[in-house]
Amino acid sequence: MSALRTLRGRLVAAMLTIFLLALGTSALLDAPGAPMLPDAEPFQDALVLVCFGAPALILIWLVSSWSLRPLARASREARAVGPLAPSARISRDFMPAEITPLIDAVNGALDRMADAFEAERRFTENAAHELRTPLCVLDLRLQQARQSAASGNTNFDWLAIERDIAKMNRLVTQLLDLARRENAGRAGRSAELPIVNLARIGREACAMMLPLVEAQGRTLAIDLPETLTVRGQADDLREAFCNLLENAVVHGNGAVGLTARNSARREETILVVGDEGPGPPEEFHGLAFERFRKGPKSEGTGLGLAIVQEIVRFHGGQVTFVPGTQCRVEVKLPTHRE
Repeated sequence: MSALRTLRGRLVAAMLTIFLLALGTSALLDAPGAPMLPDAEPFQDALVLVCFGAPALILIWLVSSWSLRPLARASREARAVGPLAPSARISRDFMPAEITPLIDAVNGALDRMADAFEAERRFTENAAHELRTPLCVLDLRLQQARQSAASGNTNFDWLAIERDIAKMNRLVTQLLDLARRENAGRAGRSAELPIVNLARIGREACAMMLPLVEAQGRTLAIDLPETLTVRGQADDLREAFCNLLENAVVHGNGAVGLTARNSARREETILVVGDEGPGPPEEFHGLAFERFRKGPKSEGTGLGLAIVQEIVRFHGGQVTFVPGTQCRVEVKLPTHRE
């Protein structure tokens, strides 16, 4: 509001300066020795300036007040935006055409800030909810260990505490990873991603998951061409494929497979991770990529597929479950063309 008053004051000051200069010029013309115009009366010019200047100043004040009224309203609406009213926005009604792009830009910035605020709120609530149960379990185990030590029993199951701590550590690590990737997704790409060989990344992910596959007594089949070029971050894509393979090993059945190919028009690179298990029900396919969404018998964190989705989205692709009798997860990424 102070800026509007300053602008209006400057308009009035400019007109007043012009009026005073005109009045001074008229006084000089009426001074003794100054050339007199024919039929000119003393102070006639000054009287004319007073008669027309005063209404002009009043008119300027009224016009400036009327023209700046939408900006005054916009400033009041901007002050109303805050934690108690995060959805409040600046209205475009009756705004000058020159101002509406600025209003749209400010409203867009407020929308992005509200989305980020809501994402942080959900992250905090979900993290607190997911950490509450393992913390309670760990607290109970520690109480049991204390009671066992007090009674002289040394056969307490310390491995259970180690497993609980490992699960919490994995949960916290995945939470921080997911938050970082969501923030990177909202910020967008700062530069063009490098060209990488997706087939090589897939083979590296399979090599990393092979010990887990063998420990489960399962097999891993790979069907990848020599080269599939896309633009992306190799480490992020490798992590996404590792998460998909781990999900297939831990929650699936039978042989695990990884295949990749280009689409018919070579516009997309399609990678599929699957196993011989039935997978989640079809109505659960869209929900499976939400944070902390777990299957009925899952003991994981519910963050693996959410991280995969954020990585794929950042690379301009999409990840979905393929309907069918066996579990298949399909990743589509834009193909790089030379």
